[in-house]
Amino acid sequence: MEQIENNIEQQNNIITFKGITFYVIEHLDSLNINETINYHAVLINGKDELFIRQIVKRIRSHKNPNIYLKPVFLLKGVNIIDPLINQLIDGTLFSLDQIPFIKKEVEKILTKNEEIQFTRQISFEAQMIVKIITYMYSREMSTLTPIPYYNSDVNYTYPPLSVNFGHTEEYAIFSIFEQAEYDGIFTSEFVDRIYLCSQCSNGRMSYREVCPKCNSSNSKTDDIIHHFPCGYVGPMNDFTNEIDDELDCPKCNKRLRHIGVDYDKPSVIHECLNCSHRFQDYFVKAKCLSCHHDNSVEQLKSKVIRKYKLTQKGIYAAVNGFVTTSKDIEEIVGTVKYDTFKTMLKYEIERLKQTEGSSNICAIHINNPNEIYSVIGSEAQKGMLKDLVRIIRSNIRSADVITFQNSSTIVLSMYEIPKKSATRILAEIIVILERLLKTAFKGVEIQFEINVVQLDYKISHELHLHNLTKDFT
Repeated sequence: MEQIENNIEQQNNIITFKGITFYVIEHLDSLNINETINYHAVLINGKDELFIRQIVKRIRSHKNPNIYLKPVFLLKGVNIIDPLINQLIDGTLFSLDQIPFIKKEVEKILTKNEEIQFTRQISFEAQMIVKIITYMYSREMSTLTPIPYYNSDVNYTYPPLSVNFGHTEEYAIFSIFEQAEYDGIFTSEFVDRIYLCSQCSNGRMSYREVCPKCNSSNSKTDDIIHHFPCGYVGPMNDFTNEIDDELDCPKCNKRLRHIGVDYDKPSVIHECLNCSHRFQDYFVKAKCLSCHHDNSVEQLKSKVIRKYKLTQKGIYAAVNGFVTTSKDIEEIVGTVKYDTFKTMLKYEIERLKQTEGSSNICAIHINNPNEIYSVIGSEAQKGMLKDLVRIIRSNIRSADVITFQNSSTIVLSMYEIPKKSATRILAEIIVILERLLKTAFKGVEIQFEINVVQLDYKISHELHLHNLTKDFT
């Protein structure tokens, strides 16, 4: 055990300071990223930017939150300009003597990490969203700003998310952000617009002006001359002669002396040196440097680059380490999309203005979803949700509609029946569900809560839904 400075001890690649252990990474040859799970923080000691980037990416793209949320520091021997590296490390040191100065930062990140209760996600998209928001929460980041990046195949990088994708897959970040914003995890703000290959969605293009006839970029350009006295219009080559550098009109043989008086140059003309075609307007082509597809610029995929801000819902989801996207629950047979349900509810409220009937909306809420989903796994989650819908559907009328507000709250309509009857039906359904799930998932206690709201045509459909689920925790 080597004593470096006051209370700083080093043995091989492990440094200890006042109970905080640092795993020091100096080379890739024998590195096992899984070993880092046994230490509080990681210290990368390297001068090569490529080496450092590889280490950072392997840590932050790991599936285990105890690794990808690990505090990572750089022992800075050289100036690192790579924005991906600088965004994904938690600080830098210029010598091991500075370890005492980062102790508080390490403890703060570890404390934040301990606040997060991780749950298995249903889909890949949900997994990626959880990785982003838990990283942001543990680093107290409220906003995720895109960075122009030379190593990105879509020209911008969002380091906590982009690090999880290879070059050919990076386009997937857009659909993940769109899903997260749709589900209320983020709000966004316009930053830029980019254009991607129509074939492979790569953003690295070679833009060329080409002949509209043969697509060759081998061409020459000449001025068009308009001779005022005789009205002749043609390329400058028609006015040149072999004797001197003067310009003579091929139609009337007069010499052109003063531009603006004898002639002007209203335009230019291009001649393709491949097929001899003459034209005034180029076609613009964008050749993809990845798949080599030659795109017409109007065929390129347009994508908006946005800055994303974590919402209160996003913060709550980060602390619980759990996200279910609307995509996950919209695929369940026997249900409609939540937006569709809201529209139908709005029409039912309008109908009640003309009648004196009694209609209701109901909710079945799972009180302990995190506890359940973390035990049964993602595949079993899908099966459980399908079973819930199947049982509910078999105990209500065919005209009644079922939807998911989220993975823990099912909302359904019970129109044209008294509230007391709707409450009784819901209570009977809960008994059946509890019996079924107790048999299917032994050792897992699922706690349900129900609510019924009678529709009032004086109240908006949004307020009805708010009143229905506001007391669910």
